[in-house]
Amino acid sequence: MFAAWALFSTMALVLAEIHFEKVDHLYGKHLIVATADLNPYMYVHHDDNGTIVSADGIVNEMMVWLAQRYHFTFHYVESSDGYFGAFVNGSWNGMVGMAVRKEIDLVATQLTTTYARSKVIDFTTSFSKDPMSAIIPAPKEDDFMAAIVKPFQPGVWALIMISMFSATLVTFTFMKLIHKYMPEYYDGGTSNLHFWENFMYYFGIISSQAGRTMPSIGPLGHATRLVAATWCLTAVVFIYLYSGCLTSFITIPKLRPLIESLDDLATSVDLELTILKNSVFESMILEATSGTYKALGESLRNNPQNRLPKDFLEPEIFLKHALIGRFAMVDQKSFLEYVLNLAFKTSGKCDVTLMKQEVVTSLDSMAVQKNSIYLAQIDQGFQTMAALGLQNYWEKRFLKIPKCEGNLEKGVANPRLTLANLSGAFLFLFVGIGISFAVFLVENMWFYMQKGKALMTTD
Repeated sequence: MFAAWALFSTMALVLAEIHFEKVDHLYGKHLIVATADLNPYMYVHHDDNGTIVSADGIVNEMMVWLAQRYHFTFHYVESSDGYFGAFVNGSWNGMVGMAVRKEIDLVATQLTTTYARSKVIDFTTSFSKDPMSAIIPAPKEDDFMAAIVKPFQPGVWALIMISMFSATLVTFTFMKLIHKYMPEYYDGGTSNLHFWENFMYYFGIISSQAGRTMPSIGPLGHATRLVAATWCLTAVVFIYLYSGCLTSFITIPKLRPLIESLDDLATSVDLELTILKNSVFESMILEATSGTYKALGESLRNNPQNRLPKDFLEPEIFLKHALIGRFAMVDQKSFLEYVLNLAFKTSGKCDVTLMKQEVVTSLDSMAVQKNSIYLAQIDQGFQTMAALGLQNYWEKRFLKIPKCEGNLEKGVANPRLTLANLSGAFLFLFVGIGISFAVFLVENMWFYMQKGKALMTTD
């Protein structure tokens, strides 16, 4: 069955090729092809005069293959304004505008398919799906000052404190009742009749401090013993869970990104949105009337300098701006990954990384003039490339997964703990010493005040 289907597919492909050979609009033609330097899909190299002398990248490989397949020649040109194409002030700019004005035959770059563009130009078969993301400053390590409370969430800490006070209240009440109504059976001592004496027993258990015995009230004190024993078993769970989690927080710190999504960016006080001017995503957020996109659009209107000009298509310029550390710079993920690799190659460090959320996934294509006679033949070429596996081959060659991507949740174990790792514990110690010293001063002041009053009364 599979062999028959494969034979049928091959015959259909051969017949299609024969059909296009009979109607070969590209044979012997010379095409004017608009392009833009958008790594890694297109690398454009210029001479000292700014003239394109060579190109490389996935799109260039596709163009060379098409030219050899259908026997045509071409040369690259760039739009004078450097943009891909947006409808501004009643007309189209960039490469889309060049196609609308019939100044070029083909747009060969990673051009995002949109409804507005499709009304004035024709898109070829899509050759990639590329989500948008944002390049952001590298994630920061969690604050070690807060490490001692990190193992449990605030709600857990609150429940632990409530359970300590609840257990204290129960044993304290039982002791009071037995001491009052069955004094002949009570031999627990006067100290057990004080609330804070009971509390310090439970506190000593959970803090692993010895020196206090289980509250006892004589031969009929099994109720209080049961409460205390239950608390001891529960405290074992708390202590070991806390110790294990604290060890992981201190020795393997989690890297915390400044933002993880567009929602975070819209409310961030650390980062501002920056985006290429006249890009598809810029149009989306500037036209939004509600939600996160509207908030980001307002940010761009209030900070027009964050709408980047065409020069930022140069990865080196883009990276230099990203390293300033105040911006979340949105663009196609493939381009951002190229920038990440460039950053690591330049400094050997992960100074920047990608936002965790991928924004929107775009279909990327080439484009021709509206109703162009070349479209069907170019589409046939794209289908043949896909069938031969050429697109996958070129993507593996040019698209490199950056070393600095996907490290938001990772940490590196510290072989030896430093003062920074234990700063939270020492801070807690010094706070405790400070409070103790303040209480000591208050107690002494209170003692001397009471002593003075006693002397005045005696006199």
